[in-house]
Amino acid sequence: MRHWVIDTNVVVSGLLNPHGPSARILDAVLDGRVKLVYDARILAEYRDVLHRPRLKLAPGKIQAFLSGLHGQLMVTPTVVAVTAPDPDDIVFIEVALATADKTIITGNLAHYPPKILQGARVLTPAQAVAELAQG
Repeated sequence: MRHWVIDTNVVVSGLLNPHGPSARILDAVLDGRVKLVYDARILAEYRDVLHRPRLKLAPGKIQAFLSGLHGQLMVTPTVVAVTAPDPDDIVFIEVALATADKTIITGNLAHYPPKILQGARVLTPAQAVAELAQG
């Protein structure tokens, strides 16, 4: 089983478009092929972003996703000292580094330049789906 950190933009995209690669990632979490790894800060960001009115996400979808996190993996990562294009994304690097897979799934590759990853790797949702298809 893979242990992946899933950026909030992937979660939003997967909930908005049930037919895209981001939704396939969420499906892999639901069917047990991927363990979603997060910490308290990521959970807070998921809650905040998913409840934004402009996204118009159905409350039932939001609740189902958030409830499903209880079966996933919550970690307490070590803080890293890096400067990122979006400082809010450093948490995803920290959490990824707390896992064996050290993998972040994101639709914003520009937010994760190689010089700040400290050994973590970044995949787009399409790349992650392709990796899952390989077994």
